Parts: sequence; structure tokens; C-alpha cells
Amino acid sequence: MNRLHVKSQTGQIWPLVAAAIVVILASAGMAVDLGLLQLERHKMQSAADSAALAGAAEINYGDVTTSARADAASNGYTDGRSSVTVTVNNPPAAGQYLANAKYVEVIVSKPQKTYFLPVLGITSINVAARAVAGQANNTGCLYALDPAASGAVLINGNATVSSACGLIVDSTSSSAMILNGNITLNATTGIAGNYTKNGNVTVNPTPKTGIIATGDPLAYVNPPSVGSCDYTNYSLNGNKTVTLSPGVYCGGISINGNVNATFSAGTYILNGGGMTINGNTTLSGSGVTFYNTKGYSSYGAITINGNAQVNLSAPTSGPLEGILFYQDRSVTSSSGSILNGNSSSTWDGALYFPTTPLTFNGNSSISGYTILVADKITINGNSWVNNNYSSLADGSPIRSVVLAE
Repeated sequence: MNRLHVKSQTGQIWPLVAAAIVVILASAGMAVDLGLLQLERHKMQSAADSAALAGAAEINYGDVTTSARADAASNGYTDGRSSVTVTVNNPPAAGQYLANAKYVEVIVSKPQKTYFLPVLGITSINVAARAVAGQANNTGCLYALDPAASGAVLINGNATVSSACGLIVDSTSSSAMILNGNITLNATTGIAGNYTKNGNVTVNPTPKTGIIATGDPLAYVNPPSVGSCDYTNYSLNGNKTVTLSPGVYCGGISINGNVNATFSAGTYILNGGGMTINGNTTLSGSGVTFYNTKGYSSYGAITINGNAQVNLSAPTSGPLEGILFYQDRSVTSSSGSILNGNSSSTWDGALYFPTTPLTFNGNSSISGYTILVADKITINGNSWVNNNYSSLADGSPIRSVVLAE
């Protein structure tokens, strides 16, 4: 009687054990499948993030979708291959930046095969990742772009240079920034290479060396079109008070003597010859951009000499918002531009010379803003660089691409 009871219990246990084994195996299989799905989604999120950044970098060039999908493909997710879908929306179709054309949304999706879940009738699960990136205002305002030059930033003499925003030096040289003389530099500074000091030099805070080069922060700004000549070899001499109009100045602009020149708002195309200002000249103008190119005649630098009183400001809206001087990127020359002003001069705008050197000697743009972007930058004398962009519709023209969602 007892043996029969034991056999009966044993017979009941084996089905329970078998059921438990099935549950354990199913749970283990589900854990494996879910782990693989999580791994796939992690890889997919990285690809979506990278693709969104690549697309955002192309917002001003019209290649957003092509660039984003090419980047996703480089990370293993090619649109239309192996059931992968890479959706690119500019502006985003959802989220915090809905309909904002300064942002790009990328959604990467793919059905992921399962290995154990088919026992439950689930043969695949769609995995998706979403990212949004856009162009944000940057805090930097002084950029030396030369990738290898010694003295890419050179500060000489008895100079105090104070910047309310960052100084970035892309050169990897061990002497990428050189400080000579009785120098005080008050600016948060990042250098791809290193720096040297000669003389009584104070730097606050200590520069960060070995950074990753940032590249041209104004590369997105498109140059203005160059039309036919409105003026040819424009020249002013002597004691005069004049008002200049925007247009194409073939052969450039030359002003000598005690001239009081006012530039009306607009774009001044210097088609060859550059611009040369000599003597005790007064220059003023609001909402102006000077685009220095060549074609009508050979390249000429921008040179403002003497005890000039300069009070110029860039446009506050439009395609050239915040751009005061714009050197044609196709011009490469060791002959750089020189901007001199007296202690009360103001340069509210970006002084953009991406492929040529710039020497900047003195200003007092305390209430507004000044941005220096050049191949190499030399500063002689006292300079204050402020970052009050309240006059601009879109804030600082310096942009960086960042992940937003």
C-alpha cells in the first residue's frame, strides 16, 4: 500500500519537473533574446546619434538626408538594406524641436530576429532608436584655425587681452600660442598643441592643452554673390565727409587723409584690391558686412592704419547676421589683414579671415561683441573681447553641433 502511494507521488512529480524545466528554459531563452535586442538597440542608438550630428552639420548646405544616411551606413545601418530604415526629418516631425529647421531628427529601425521567443510565436521584434541634433550657439569668440603653425596666436608688447568668451587654438605645434612681453591674458583658453611665454606674462586661467581641434565655427555661413561692378578703384583723399552705399567695389576701396566716412547698411563686395584706410580717418556704419574677394583684380588685404576711429557693427539679422568682415575662403595668402583702431573704437561683429592671417590692434567693444576667426591671429596692444549678443536675432553666429534629444 505504501509502495503504491510512493509510485503515485513519483508519477506526479515528473510532469511538474518537466514543466519547470520548460519554464526555466523559456525564461533563459527570453533573457537571451532580450539581451540581444538590448545590445542591438544600444548599437542603433549610437548610429542614430552620429547620423543626427552629421545631418545637423549639413543644415546650411542642403545635404542633410544624404549625409545622415551615409553616416548611419558607416555605422552598419544602411537604409533599405536588410530591412533597415533610416528616416531623416529636417525639421523634426515630433518632440521638443518640432518644426524647428535648425534641428535634424533621425530614426533608425530594423526588425530583429529572435532565437527562443518563436516558441511563443514571436519570430522578430522591431527595434528603433531616435536622435535629434541641431546647431547651438557656442561660447567661444576667438579662433585660430591653422592646424600646425607656431605662433598661430601671437600676443606681443605691453598688452592686456581680456575675453569674456573662449580662445581656441587649433594648431598642434608645441608653440601654437606665443606670449611675448608684458602680457596679461584673461581668457579661458584651449590649445591643440602647447604654448610658450617670454617675459612678464600672466595667464588666467591656465590654458588647457592637447584639446581636439574644433575647426572653422563659421564654415556654415555662405558667401554673398558677386555681381557686376558698381564702383571701380574707389578712392577718397583729403578732408571730406562722405556716405558710401553698399555694392560691388571692383578694385577695392582706398581712403586717405582726414576723411569722415559713413557706410550705409548693406553688403560691400571688395572685388579685388581689398580696402586700405590711412590717416586720421573716422569710419562708422551699422548693419554692414565687408566681403573681401578677388576676380576683377588680385587679392588685397584689409588694412586700417593710423589713428583711426572705427565704429562698425554687423547686420543683426539675415544670412550675414553678426558678420562684419568676411574673407573669401578661396583666398590663401601669407599677406594678412591689419585692423587698427584707437582706444574708443568698436568692432561689433565677426572678423572672419579663415585662410589668411589677421593682426588686431586695440579696441574697446565693452558693451557689444567682437569675434575673431582667422588662420593666425596677432594681437598688439590692449583688447577687450565681449560676448553681449543681445542685438542679434539668433544670438552668437558661432555655432556648434550638439545632440538635443
